[in-house]
Amino acid sequence: MNPVVFFGLGAGVGLVLTVRGLRPAPVSLTSALERIERIGRSVEQRRADAAIAGRRGPSGRLGGTFTQALSGALQGRLGRRVEADLAVMDRSAEVLALEKLTTAVSLGGIVVALAVVLAVAHAGLPAGFTLVLVAIALAVGFVTPDLVLHTDAVARRTAFRHALSSYLDLVNVLLAGGAGVETSLEAAAEAGDGWAFVQLRNALVRARAMRQSPWECFTELGERLDVDELREIAASVQLAGEQGARVKRSLAAKAAALRGHQMARIEADAQSATERMGIPTVLMFVGFIALLGYPAMQQIVTAL
Repeated sequence: MNPVVFFGLGAGVGLVLTVRGLRPAPVSLTSALERIERIGRSVEQRRADAAIAGRRGPSGRLGGTFTQALSGALQGRLGRRVEADLAVMDRSAEVLALEKLTTAVSLGGIVVALAVVLAVAHAGLPAGFTLVLVAIALAVGFVTPDLVLHTDAVARRTAFRHALSSYLDLVNVLLAGGAGVETSLEAAAEAGDGWAFVQLRNALVRARAMRQSPWECFTELGERLDVDELREIAASVQLAGEQGARVKRSLAAKAAALRGHQMARIEADAQSATERMGIPTVLMFVGFIALLGYPAMQQIVTAL
């Protein structure tokens, strides 16, 4: 392939991606309202970020402007799952966008550097093959941060479910001691200092500030973090309160069900790990059989 055609094709692809990034996909009204209602970063955190960027000087402000522009290009294309993972990990879209860009450019640069070294050593790769490798490297680098983010978010959601089970047990103990529902919820949330308890306390503070029911804010928190158990618990207890059922009994049942699901998940993971441990043993056995049978097979083939 002619180098001029190669670089022209690359410039054309870059121009198309740039134009597409500057014109993000339209967002539906429902998605926009849901995004507005979600709990984002506080105003103090944004002011702190602006102050840090100001102290860094023009380069810091330029970097912040660049990441914000990149985040705007990705807005509407991240998807519900990625947005929920970002909320779980307490990360912003700007950071994810910058990681995707740097990872893609780094992998693409490695491939280009390797092609240049081979070309200097008079063993250069064909231009078409190099272009394919660069495209694959860019795609892998662009997707890798999403996979890492999802893996970390799954682990944090699992920890959140464990903390939620402990939180419900504490609420049941306080309710059994004669405390009110809201008092039990707030006192149980103050008992822990982990990330999950911080999220529960923030939801309760938001409910008190906005004069809403705690279960409504728990439902919003479950939707924002994509934790189905929290949404189910909030809906069940809210229904129990509206129908006059006992909140304590409903919370106890949900806590027991949540512990049962966690135990089943732990047992499934343990069985899966046990099965994976058997694979090396099987491979060693197959290798041992092949080592014993190779001399006999060689003699048979030689005799033929």
